[in-house]
Amino acid sequence: MTMYPPAPEAPKKSVLPKLAVACFVIGSIVVGFFVWRIVVTAPRTPQPIENGVVHLTKPGLTIYASIPVLTPPCEVQDANGNDVPIKPPSGSETITINGESWYVVARSTQTVPAGDYSISCTDDETSATYAAGPRSSVVAFVLSILGTVFSFLIFIGLGITLLTVGAVKAARRRRPANTFPGQPGAPGNYPPMPPSRQHTFPPPPPYRPGPDPDRPQDRPGDRPQDR
Repeated sequence: MTMYPPAPEAPKKSVLPKLAVACFVIGSIVVGFFVWRIVVTAPRTPQPIENGVVHLTKPGLTIYASIPVLTPPCEVQDANGNDVPIKPPSGSETITINGESWYVVARSTQTVPAGDYSISCTDDETSATYAAGPRSSVVAFVLSILGTVFSFLIFIGLGITLLTVGAVKAARRRRPANTFPGQPGAPGNYPPMPPSRQHTFPPPPPYRPGPDPDRPQDRPGDRPQDR
């Protein structure tokens, strides 16, 4: 019966490259979402309200002033003549477009639909110029930018790290276990000794201890034959 050595096991495929590709795909989707948010939340030049009617193409209403105003002297009505409640922002918000700065002074308390709105701002105390535009938030715009940057760094960086680790592990698996497999003297490659150099030594003689003067029975005069 002929015995054959066992076949070597096939190397296991690493899942790290697949995880890296998944990171790239997910990262692209997340980055694309935040880029879309940047486009949606990007500040746009507001419309002047000298004519009294402003057309909004998106839901929501924001009123701007050319200088900071504590209490906006403005009133807003929809196309049916109904009053639209507005309130000042909770913090200071400023947008700069084409070198011109606009200060957010009021927003609609509710998300009003797109359409035509009559806005009247009577300001006899300041020289502010008023304008209006869709409801927007500078905070949302900044968060969209940060989300794009961090998503790109996290997912792309994680994918590159997984690819690097997978390449290092694959290189280690391909490295041979014995650097010099055919060199005599390497572990496991010692050649057998020829019969001419094999020596057989005779067994040692049996141990027979002689008289020991330190033992009482071996001292002269103390031995039984000397008494």
